[in-house]
Amino acid sequence: YGYAPKGSSVVLYSDRKFRHYQYFVAPDWQGGIYASPSMAGSRPGGIIAACWATMMYMGEKGYVEATKKVIETARKIKAG
Repeated sequence: YGYAPKGSSVVLYSDRKFRHYQYFVAPDWQGGIYASPSMAGSRPGGIIAACWATMMYMGEKGYVEATKKVIETARKIKAG
């Protein structure tokens, strides 16, 4: 989860045209047509703030180093 709370994940697309398939639309909702960029709908601001703060603290360099450690550990476990 990238050192951030669950629920803060993102989907990145290699091409903008694929994002079209992500949208969730409920035309029969009692309040009218409901559309959201995800099935979960809106998200609490606290999760977004925590994710941002973590990214600012770790930085790209921190994430790269953490990823290297995870890969190295996985290789050691696999090797026995």
